[in-house]
Amino acid sequence: MNDKIWAVVVTYNRLELLKECINSLMNQTYKCHILIVDNASKDDTKEYCMSMCENNVDISYKRMEKNIGGAGGFSRGMAYAVEHGAKYVWIMDDDTIPNKDALEKLMVAGELAEKADNKPFGFISSEVLWTDGNPCKMNKQMVSQPIDAVEVNLNRDYGLVPVKAATFVSLLFPAVTIKKYGLPIEEYFIWGDDKEYTLRISAELHCYNAKDSVVVHKMKNNEGSNITYDDIDRIGRYFYAYRNDYCTAKRQGLGQLVIYYLAFILNFNRIVFHAKYKKQRIETMLRGKKAGKHFNPGVKYPEI
Repeated sequence: MNDKIWAVVVTYNRLELLKECINSLMNQTYKCHILIVDNASKDDTKEYCMSMCENNVDISYKRMEKNIGGAGGFSRGMAYAVEHGAKYVWIMDDDTIPNKDALEKLMVAGELAEKADNKPFGFISSEVLWTDGNPCKMNKQMVSQPIDAVEVNLNRDYGLVPVKAATFVSLLFPAVTIKKYGLPIEEYFIWGDDKEYTLRISAELHCYNAKDSVVVHKMKNNEGSNITYDDIDRIGRYFYAYRNDYCTAKRQGLGQLVIYYLAFILNFNRIVFHAKYKKQRIETMLRGKKAGKHFNPGVKYPEI
């Protein structure tokens, strides 16, 4: 496999975590070029990144004029990496801390997948743990049973697990996959961009979880996301979840729309019977669903 790999890290106002992430990337057993995409952070992120670029040719820095969300940051960063010659792109948030051999294990898995299928894979995901060593609930992946000889053999012989969808916490993509299937949808802003993108790719290509490639996701807690119980000051963010998931469901077909509405009804009832601040939570869900009916952004591609 070509070793021209770019690690794309999207950051926003989390300098101490970013420093830890970059340090872990610089100490990988399999070397990579690091691109930091800064969503217009208001702390000292810019000064830190500029100093890192001055002292290390293997680090690049791209600062956005405004916060365009994780979806925008990954879309812009992945495009920039591919347009500047990356052959593989490894993406993560700034609170992702990879084990020192995480990239090496992804590359080994990718090489096995390419040889077995005689074509590029879609993506390879890492195993995502929380700080206590347990699986990170926010990053639960949509695994599937092997459906053909390639997946059966890779699963049996090397432990690679077929995956349909995964979060943007340590995913490895071949540049040719990004060129063909496009970029994450920038207009999603936050939430659901990773689901839409990985489903888009796994519909056409084999994608896998490499369980021996391990990263730690340093979230504040290991609760996952739930509009019924989440802090009231975070509820506004769920607008994007309900809007974006509706858009994704439309593109996936009637079956996924039915699942969307069933989940909507379930969460609505949970809020009614179990939540505080019921009005704010329900209004956010309704606004997101309404916006999703007419939300239909297009897919963009790297300019090459």
